[in-house]
Amino acid sequence: MILKAPQAFSYRSEEVVLAQHPVILQIARADEAIVKEDFDTLLDIYSENAVLVVEPGRNAVGKAAIRAAFKKIAVYFQNGLQLRQKGMQLLESGDTCLVLALTEVAAPSYPAVERKACYVFNRSADGTWLCCIYNSYGHDIVFHDI
Repeated sequence: MILKAPQAFSYRSEEVVLAQHPVILQIARADEAIVKEDFDTLLDIYSENAVLVVEPGRNAVGKAAIRAAFKKIAVYFQNGLQLRQKGMQLLESGDTCLVLALTEVAAPSYPAVERKACYVFNRSADGTWLCCIYNSYGHDIVFHDI
């Protein structure tokens, strides 16, 4: 199944189903938790062995490492990180969902930049979608060492 979210989440009535897709709701929860630095809520959205691309060439693996990385990210962005999802496409197959997103990242003294982020979610046995890979840099990590 392929679902396309409209830009900036301004939904029309026929798009409400997508707006309520559990993966999009999880991403919205994660973004809010990142902005509020609510790391407990944030980590509830990740699987136990999740991978976070901290920056090209460096990953955090597992919830403890992801928590530590997000704390450092918060400090780096002067505790003012802002995220805005400007568009998404979901590719779902069974219990796996790939999300391609256009995300705006901004903070004090950090100009807004657009990133082509990608996420992979897996549906757990209880039906909850958990993020197992979050790469806010998208394909830019491929070109890191080139």
